[in-house]
Amino acid sequence: HTQRMERLVRDLLRLARLDAGQELLEHVSCSVEALFHGVEAELTGRLEARRQTVTQDVHHDAATVTGDPAKLHDALKNLLENAVNYSPDGSRITMGARRRGAQVVLTVADEGPGIPEVDLPRVFERFYRVEKARSRVGQDPGGTGLGLAIVKHLVELHGGHVTAANRPGKGALFSIELPA
Repeated sequence: HTQRMERLVRDLLRLARLDAGQELLEHVSCSVEALFHGVEAELTGRLEARRQTVTQDVHHDAATVTGDPAKLHDALKNLLENAVNYSPDGSRITMGARRRGAQVVLTVADEGPGIPEVDLPRVFERFYRVEKARSRVGQDPGGTGLGLAIVKHLVELHGGHVTAANRPGKGALFSIELPA
């Protein structure tokens, strides 16, 4: 409970700083593969414990993006963490990057149960959590309900936006669209 409370306070403070415009944005060219590898490396222990694999599909025309590497890392880490929490043991998570017109689209796709249609419009709201049945075997993954709100703020700070959708068949797909 103490760790969960610490995470809640940390997330609330981060949102307050984002709301107040206190987090400055660094604009540098970032390797998308390096961002993906860094996030995956940080979550290696959890991925191995769940026997999950991460594949990367980075198109050559989306190999770099301009932004703040630390903030992009935080956003992608949150999305990958959610994919780990909500996907079954032994599943595959795909991180991808494609160019779409004047946008670079970064995606995280899982093989979990997906998100109920009624919840899709609200997943980026503060404290909103999809019912416990979405988590693996009905277990509560212990989130604060603030992670996706933080992702939304970080992406908007870059002049982009984030969306959530269900994949055809099974799983969730989160897409971060950033100016190229």
